Amino acid sequence: MAQTIFITGATGAVGPSVVHALYQTGARIRTFSFDVPSPGLFPSRVEIVIGDVTSQTAVKSAMENADVVVHLAARNHVLKETAKDPLAEYRKVNVEGTRNVIQSAADSGVKLFIHLSSVKAMGEESESILDEESKCVPKTPYGISKLESEDVVRAEVNQSGMRAVILRLPIVYGPRIKGNLLRMIRWAERGLPFPLLQPDNLRSMIYVENVVAGILATQEKSHRGVSTYLLKDREDCSTRHLYSAICRELGKKPRFLRVPTAITKLGGIFSVDFRKVTGSFRVSSEKIEREIGFIPPGSFDEGISSTVRWYMTSGYK
Repeated sequence: MAQTIFITGATGAVGPSVVHALYQTGARIRTFSFDVPSPGLFPSRVEIVIGDVTSQTAVKSAMENADVVVHLAARNHVLKETAKDPLAEYRKVNVEGTRNVIQSAADSGVKLFIHLSSVKAMGEESESILDEESKCVPKTPYGISKLESEDVVRAEVNQSGMRAVILRLPIVYGPRIKGNLLRMIRWAERGLPFPLLQPDNLRSMIYVENVVAGILATQEKSHRGVSTYLLKDREDCSTRHLYSAICRELGKKPRFLRVPTAITKLGGIFSVDFRKVTGSFRVSSEKIEREIGFIPPGSFDEGISSTVRWYMTSGYK
């Protein structure tokens, strides 16, 4: 008998790719999202439930008979924050919403819980390469809430005995992405010189199809208890290389503006989010390769190409 996989946040940037991949395995797929999916987003036989992870009643009702839960729903990093208390807003969805989902999973007899977290739970920038044993020092309300969501998963698994996998993701790119990478594509399309705050920086990133492959791999080979893995592309990328690749796909010549260090330190010239995306933040995926043999199949060039192609037809221009 085919297993039932319950996917929260299925209409987000990662969700549709996860839904299609898991559907192809022959599993019964039930999605749970706050937003109504656009026509044709999911295969016709996917069961769609509209609801809010902050409602314990709604989550528990939708969870019935699920074997596996893939928890993607989150309040993601907001570039233009308007909430008076951002941390409270992040906690409402990322912490309490996660608590509702995993407690419902435990009550429903779910065998495996896969939780997507973020490297923001570890910090913002680092000159060294971080791994799963590195100290977590989140600096933003989003990062704090994601670390707290991981604690919720660990606590519930310790009580219930189900298996769980926590996947910490760096910057995700691919179709349906938003945020700073979308800004960068728009910048490149206009032919503008991109400011290099740290010309030799390196950042870990991950193509959305590699996220999907990682979820499939952990579903098949996860261990008992809670396993936490950093998931990233095979190679890290500098801002110069990233912007050049975007320009190449757009048919533009990459141009750069070297910004003196002294100027970057002056407040108000560049947003905090912009400075962070042009800084260095590298993580190691050696643990997931060692323990379950996972190597991301998608290449950087393939991922950037699909991202730009989507952008050109998405209406976000």
